[in-house]
Amino acid sequence: MKSYIITGIQMRNKGSQAMFLSLYYALKSIDKDCEVTGFAFKTDEPEQYAFKLLPHDDYTRLVFKHNLENIPLFTPLLTRFAGLVRKTDKWNGKLPEMCQALRKADAIFDASGYTLGSGWSKGAGERLLDTIKMAKRYNTKIVLMPQSFGPFDWGEADDAEYLERVKHELSYCTKIYPREREGYECLKALGLDNIELSADMVIREKLFPTASEILASGEPPVATYPEEGSVGFIVNENLFRIGDSEAVLNLYAKLLDKLIDSGENVYFLNTSTADLNLTQKILQETKGKDKVKVITGDYSSPQLIDMISRFKYIVASRYHSIVFAYRSGVPAIIFGWASKYTDLAAHFQQSHYVFDVRDPGFDKIVGKIDQMAARCGDESRIIKECLEKNQVASVVQDAVDALAKAK
Repeated sequence: MKSYIITGIQMRNKGSQAMFLSLYYALKSIDKDCEVTGFAFKTDEPEQYAFKLLPHDDYTRLVFKHNLENIPLFTPLLTRFAGLVRKTDKWNGKLPEMCQALRKADAIFDASGYTLGSGWSKGAGERLLDTIKMAKRYNTKIVLMPQSFGPFDWGEADDAEYLERVKHELSYCTKIYPREREGYECLKALGLDNIELSADMVIREKLFPTASEILASGEPPVATYPEEGSVGFIVNENLFRIGDSEAVLNLYAKLLDKLIDSGENVYFLNTSTADLNLTQKILQETKGKDKVKVITGDYSSPQLIDMISRFKYIVASRYHSIVFAYRSGVPAIIFGWASKYTDLAAHFQQSHYVFDVRDPGFDKIVGKIDQMAARCGDESRIIKECLEKNQVASVVQDAVDALAKAK
């Protein structure tokens, strides 16, 4: 029986959750008897899920980084001490389970969204490099599934030395799937020959579970669903960090007013817990706030996909909310700042609906909202045709085939 580990994932971030689910269920469809264990950074009540999750978090990462996971007497004492300090028992007995999973594993699939690039610190990138080192130490093959890489321009004195280490570690991977053209070119410039461009897994894989299937109980929490034919409004706290915060707040408020004035039935949908504090802040700046319905809650990615599928289009900034929309044939007006947004839209012939939050141009956006209202049916048809083409071949199957061919 094949045994696999999925790293780089968490359950709180629903985009990360969706990547894990796409990968998990694709592996199970390829080999129904295979054993798949998730090494998750955030695992709120992992026993609630219908799959096994172990805590690959700040503590256990540190233990594996320094080869402390299997020292008699010391490791249990260290774990107990860490639990007392952090007031948690989530690590009790987990390190032996993780070691056993690593010893059994035929391969590790990493599904990080984005850690290796100058959009983050080098310290964040070390997490991915440490995962590769862990795979090496256990003599286990590793594949980096579709995720973002680069750019590599931190502008620091040790950039060249750091990139040599990056190249050295990434060379060990059986295959690497950069998600954007920019990332592909960055990895190619390092001299790597184990790379292949691929769209996001949630797009590439046909299979995706229902909300009931991912829970051990089979009973998902009751969700509030939007009316069919309404418009979804999905924000992202990161835009306040990337762009001018006051300008972003004003833009969001003006867009809501534009939608309301156009007679749209608007739902403010939170797809990330990180954005919860923005809801009232933005609505306070909106003239027609009483006409905006709000859906908020800790919903799973299958539930969010079901919700988004009911909109005729969305105005969105969260990357995977746009992925969820496109997977459901729902068009999007997009506010972003990175190549991942433009590349994603290009896969579905939707580049003309993407705006850079640093220079959005409100009048241009108003024109696109009017255009989208008139053309959303046509755009939906185009998106569905493009989705079918993107799903002709499974990237997970390609990765499994690459592992089988590797020495």
